[in-house]
Amino acid sequence: MIRRLVVPPLIAVMVLFFGCAANHEQAFQARLAQQDLPSRLKEVKRPLIKSEDYRVGASDVITVEVRGQPDLSRTVVVRPDGKVTLGLLGDVYVSGMTPEEIDEKFTRMYKDYIVGAEVTVSVVAFNSQEVFVFGQVPREGPQPYTGELTVLEAISRAGGVLPRAEPKAVQIVRNNKVWKVNMDDIVINGRTDQNVYLQPGDIVFVPLNGFARAGFALDNIFFPLRSFFSFVFLGDSVNDVKLKHSW
Repeated sequence: MIRRLVVPPLIAVMVLFFGCAANHEQAFQARLAQQDLPSRLKEVKRPLIKSEDYRVGASDVITVEVRGQPDLSRTVVVRPDGKVTLGLLGDVYVSGMTPEEIDEKFTRMYKDYIVGAEVTVSVVAFNSQEVFVFGQVPREGPQPYTGELTVLEAISRAGGVLPRAEPKAVQIVRNNKVWKVNMDDIVINGRTDQNVYLQPGDIVFVPLNGFARAGFALDNIFFPLRSFFSFVFLGDSVNDVKLKHSW
């Protein structure tokens, strides 16, 4: 009797919770797949990294252009020791410097070899900085900070959201402060103003949705009763076997 009255309602509740959560996630992923992300993001003017805001580190890639000297212009990777190798100058330490500071340093050094030297330095690959995506995504962990990375792009790189995710309450943690972003507003309603640009070290957290939290709560409530139900079911099975043999 207990088996018939208790178990079916519990199964129905769990199916309802996780079925609704899966449908919400499928709808979100479907809309995400329909979006032409690059073209949509071009609608919003991307803020370029300001020289004073970004400091070059190991694995970053910088382009050095020496005006009128194509043989000296090149693209180089910052080595683990913080140095790059350039024509005439040899090994030069650049780690921890802004592009503007590197520009001034190279210009000053090249003037020892070239009269009126003019040098332009730009970062073309931001590999030394990272952002982090955790929570209800398929691929948690760090991602390279590209200098113009949005929260939508970061979550997309992480594989989208899982069925138990709550896209409406994504959290961005920065300098001990927390901001909430509604991903449904971005993907479904086209609210590009919600598509926040990330900064190095930002943490993006995708939380559980209400259905999943309720499911875990039910699990915590009924977990202690599993042994009891197992005992009851086992007793019923033994009784059934005895009845069959008695016939």
